[in-house]
Amino acid sequence: MNVRLKQFATSLFLFIPFAFIAQKAEKLIPKDAVTVFSINNINLLQKISMDDLVKYEFMEDVQSELFDGSTNGKTLKDAGLDFDQKLSVFYGKGENSEISGFTFGVKNLNELFVVFDDFQKDNEWSKDAYTVYSTFFNHLIIKNNSALLLRVEPTMEFIDKVTDSIWYSRGNENPFFNEDNLEEDVMEEGVYEGNEGYINEEELYPDATNDPNVKNYYELRDSVQLVLQRRQLTRILDEIFIQGQSLYDTDPRLVEQMSHNSEAIFYMDNARTIDKANGLWYFQTVLPSLYKDIQELYNGNLIVGDMFLRNNRIEFEVTTNYGPGLGEIYKEMNSSKFDKKMLKYIPESSTGYFTYNVDLRKAYEKAYEVIMPILSEEKNAQIAMNVLTIELLNEFINKDALFGTYKGGVFGAFNGFKKIKTKKIEFYYDEETFEYGERVAEAEEDMPVFIMGFSIKRKDIPDKVLKHLGRLTSKVKNMGDYWVFENAILDAAPLYMINKNGLFIFTNDGEVALNYSNGFGKKRLNAKERRKAKKSGFMYANVDISETIEKFPMDILQPRQMDKLQALKGQSGKMELESGKTSLKKTDFKIHYTYSGEENSGKHLLDLINSIYVISKQ
Repeated sequence: MNVRLKQFATSLFLFIPFAFIAQKAEKLIPKDAVTVFSINNINLLQKISMDDLVKYEFMEDVQSELFDGSTNGKTLKDAGLDFDQKLSVFYGKGENSEISGFTFGVKNLNELFVVFDDFQKDNEWSKDAYTVYSTFFNHLIIKNNSALLLRVEPTMEFIDKVTDSIWYSRGNENPFFNEDNLEEDVMEEGVYEGNEGYINEEELYPDATNDPNVKNYYELRDSVQLVLQRRQLTRILDEIFIQGQSLYDTDPRLVEQMSHNSEAIFYMDNARTIDKANGLWYFQTVLPSLYKDIQELYNGNLIVGDMFLRNNRIEFEVTTNYGPGLGEIYKEMNSSKFDKKMLKYIPESSTGYFTYNVDLRKAYEKAYEVIMPILSEEKNAQIAMNVLTIELLNEFINKDALFGTYKGGVFGAFNGFKKIKTKKIEFYYDEETFEYGERVAEAEEDMPVFIMGFSIKRKDIPDKVLKHLGRLTSKVKNMGDYWVFENAILDAAPLYMINKNGLFIFTNDGEVALNYSNGFGKKRLNAKERRKAKKSGFMYANVDISETIEKFPMDILQPRQMDKLQALKGQSGKMELESGKTSLKKTDFKIHYTYSGEENSGKHLLDLINSIYVISKQ
């Protein structure tokens, strides 16, 4: 082996362990995180230049929040970030705390702390494996060339519960005492002992010279909040840096999603979102076996997605994954045959429309088959009575009438705005006579023009309801081909109802009721658009953003917002959402945004985001 080959081999063996040891920023995401949005900086910056990115108004506000407004003139370019690593934003809410933050690569520590100048090194928290910098409740943890910006906040409900326990265990009276409303139920004995364990006096009062009896209730609550926050932060740091149990290390589904060669990925663990839902506390404490069954039912419920920037096209591919129990219900629900009659009532002139087609009866029957055995196993009187009620309703209710009235097919179409005359209340004040009062004045409002309807098999049931309403009020009238409810919208515009051709339709467009009660005929959606809707799974939507902007009422905007919207005219495009077939394990969705023009998709996306941001600002 010659000298040059030996040198190459030596360099290769030196490089291989370094490549495997090198820290990835995404390995610092806490496993408490249930939602993650990660940007592939390498891919993204090939299509969006950093120079362009930092000039946008929404980025100026982001940087202002990120840098606490203390480093004017600095941008992300000056922050010492390593853009060869992914930047990931995460959020999680547990039973007793919330976490939020992001992970990123670090290229230059000096530049990083010119921007993050409020953070000071925290020697108490720092270890050999990592260094902690803190400011108030925010913590910046750096290991090698990766960083975690983390905020941990105990929930106020948990803080109050622990504080009350300590306060009353010392023999204190209710700090919110009111003879008319004494909350005796919170006066429990003993210091709280839950998942966080005991809180002792040393933790609450680290200064031995401080008399614990001096603190009032609110000062005690502040101390409890600080102790709980420190405990939860300690646990998270130990999990990530000592035990090696970040979300990336413990969930292979996130690892697989992160490996995609897309511009950005999205991850949301619905199973853990349900697990931490506040509304399930009753099942956790009173019906633990039922709570376990609910967990199993939602096991594997995960939403993941990718964003791709193509030529003149921005694509989002989203997959909802679920376990066998929910999968059986969703598969039955989404197996409905598409109702083609809905397409007759969507005009070709619509700037936006959607169709949604499911089989509610099949979904109900499958849900009954899957869920009722779970409920029936519970030895609880209240659950047993609910099960009996459901079983009796299942036997006695006329399901043909129920699901015949609403089968599950829905459609909607939007066709711009129109002005309607309405009334508004004005308040007046006479400075000379000191009289004040109110008066009704004529006004004009911009109202969106819409058509919305759903599939129906039992035409007689809506007719019965409308006939009875007609007897109760003169505002509801039968006009032959349609019904009208006068002054139903904003107490000024009529609502028209059409009960024909297996559909029950609502619209505020009188021309539809008068001239198109049987459908739009040749003016309906063209054949190409109809085929797209029919070929999609249970859901399809199409929005022409350019046409929507053209028809948007400019006079309701501020001048700066109007300028941004005017600038979008002729530049924006069409957005489509379509669902794939539903299997026992997943449903795929695709969102495509196409536009015309020569600018690359990255810049177009930034222009669109910035315009929407400016328009939405008050």
